[in-house]
Amino acid sequence: LLAAFIVHWSRPWQAEQDLFQLFNGLPDDFQSLFRALYTLGALWALAIVVVAALVARRWRLARDLAIAGVLAWVLARAIGAVVVNDAGISKAFDAVTRISDDSPGFPVVRLAVIVAVVCTASPYLTRPMRRVGQLFALVVAISVMYLGIGVPDAILAAFVLGWGLAAAVHLTFGSPGGRPTRAQVAAALHELGVDAAGVELATHQPAHGTVMVASDADGPVEIRVLGRDEADAQLLARFWRFLLYKEGGSQLYLTRLEAIEHDGFAMLLAERAGVRVPELLVAGTAGPNTALAALRPLAGPTLADADVATVDDRTLDATWHQVGAMHDARVAHGGLNAHRVVLTPDGPGITGFDAATTAASAYGRAADVAELLAATSALVGDDRAIASALRSIGSQAVIDSLPLLQPAALSRDFRPEKRKERKAFSKRLEELRGAAATAAQTEEPPLQQLYRVNTTSLLMAVGTLIAVFALLSQVGDPEEFYNTIKDADWFLLAVATIISFLTNFATAVALMGTVPIPLPLVRTAELQLSMSFSNLAVPAVGGMAAQIRFLQKQGVDLASAVASGGLLTNVGNIVQSIVLLFIAIALSPDSLNFGKIPTSSIAELVLIVIIVAVVAAAVVFGVPKVRKLVMPPLMSAWTTIREALRSPKRVALLLGGNTVNSLMYALVMLICIEAFGGSINYWTVLALNIFIGTIASLVPIPGGGTAVASVGMSGALTAVGVPTEVAVAAVLANQLVANFIPAVPGWFATKNLMNDGFL
Repeated sequence: LLAAFIVHWSRPWQAEQDLFQLFNGLPDDFQSLFRALYTLGALWALAIVVVAALVARRWRLARDLAIAGVLAWVLARAIGAVVVNDAGISKAFDAVTRISDDSPGFPVVRLAVIVAVVCTASPYLTRPMRRVGQLFALVVAISVMYLGIGVPDAILAAFVLGWGLAAAVHLTFGSPGGRPTRAQVAAALHELGVDAAGVELATHQPAHGTVMVASDADGPVEIRVLGRDEADAQLLARFWRFLLYKEGGSQLYLTRLEAIEHDGFAMLLAERAGVRVPELLVAGTAGPNTALAALRPLAGPTLADADVATVDDRTLDATWHQVGAMHDARVAHGGLNAHRVVLTPDGPGITGFDAATTAASAYGRAADVAELLAATSALVGDDRAIASALRSIGSQAVIDSLPLLQPAALSRDFRPEKRKERKAFSKRLEELRGAAATAAQTEEPPLQQLYRVNTTSLLMAVGTLIAVFALLSQVGDPEEFYNTIKDADWFLLAVATIISFLTNFATAVALMGTVPIPLPLVRTAELQLSMSFSNLAVPAVGGMAAQIRFLQKQGVDLASAVASGGLLTNVGNIVQSIVLLFIAIALSPDSLNFGKIPTSSIAELVLIVIIVAVVAAAVVFGVPKVRKLVMPPLMSAWTTIREALRSPKRVALLLGGNTVNSLMYALVMLICIEAFGGSINYWTVLALNIFIGTIASLVPIPGGGTAVASVGMSGALTAVGVPTEVAVAAVLANQLVANFIPAVPGWFATKNLMNDGFL
């Protein structure tokens, strides 16, 4: 935000000018009042520091306030010296070592200091005192505009700077709002009607909040607590885990009360269906900064801690009956392993609903079955665990869970942390998957085989060399071409390389839109990076095989993985390419001539594809054995495609990710052209990139696509006015940046995904 304000400050909008004039144009009679308010705000910030240090003797608080205030003053003056006065770094240091009459007006220094101190002190203050501090900041902001000291952009920059520095101080040194004290929790329990005593921190503290224990007249009480700052941290952590690692549940809660109440709601739904769960005593907010849920915990050891000799078939069957009842209430647990099953005197119960979802999908229920099946098999063996599941919840539920018996599809706390243990864990799951498939009288879901380097990859290398020689043959003057490369802007080429790597996130988002299950963004982007290597090593099939196998490891069946990772991804790419192509042609100021692009074989290729498709359809529908073999996977694939097309969210991810990817690759080409001194309109580059890339992808000869793309792009750039030397150098640099450099970390990404069980 601060960077945005810095860029924008010299070009204010009309609304900002009107707002400034509104306060700056008030009568001069108020000048003494606003000067007094302007001074009073600074005195308030100083008073907080003095009172904290001298009166309350809160030395850590005084340290935090002083650090925040000093940093705000230093950074505000340094930014102002560099941005407003267009000074260098040396003058910026001068500006923060002395006070001058012409101190920079961006951002407003005094306001930045006030906001930094008030925000840093906020968790330590009562709500009325926090509101007074916020009011002073607002009054000072109005005074700044009246006195003409700063414009709205400088005021907003001061707010952002102070707010950010306060957050940095809290992050570095801690904040009292992060975990309420035992006394605060006891008071909150009393306010909510629970008369509990002996509040203490629990021995085990989970990542989703603070857990305390107490007792009342009826027995022990477990309290899940969320403080004000802790709730903010949990929101960000939950969002981060959900977005990047496919963890944290499918809901994001914006308030503490939402998070607390959702867990309680899931437990109540399960309890109403006959599931043995902790008794919910109360859930709500109380006190200045405490939200909590008080539970009567289930008595007994967890299944993971129990003596294996005591876990008989009756116990296993009862556990699976509890799971079946929970799923009948359409509640999916989200982390149902042996640590979440408690063996009470009355029978097994389920606890830990912090990642639970209501109105759960078939995938969520299958994930619960897969995780508990893996957990129980580790305790009592595959045969007993599978037999109990089949007796209790039926074969179909077990069959649905088979694709999810993969390390990457299980919750993170169930997977081994050490890489050395992951291979054995993956092998154990593979054996369990095979045994469960045999017991359920079905076929084990096959995994897509990964391809190794073969003759095709060698032909790809030959085709690349042909493309390079063809490009160099277009150069008229070798010396001029050498000078073009020698004078390249290497900083711009580095920027192009960075953008090329970032395209992996766009393609990852597109892939996330093709499947009905959540995918981890970081791992999916890592997959796309690994495909830079596999597509180069084994053209056409290497990357596709890796993508299909990755989806299978996430719990997608083979037919759906093929439909999602292949057909649906390509269809989405074609649709967005057509739309973007027409938009780019309409916005391009250049007259585009595609005459130099080899397109003569397109019609023949399309005709061959149609004939092959017709023959294949005739064989499938005409031969009963083939139809019986092929139709079930085809129907599964069609279901996947239909569900994707019926979901606005998934269509938006698919088309949006592909669109951003195309825009970014066009930007990479544009930067490469600029790096060698050329100039061209962005929309022209986008149109050429899409059209030529599409034509090149239709060439069935290994390496031919690279040759067509390189030669065709250089010719097209020359046709729209880019010098030949610049066009050839830019195309070569683009091939290097977009295809060859990413292949190096792509190899390491492939190895990492394989070692971690994602491939």
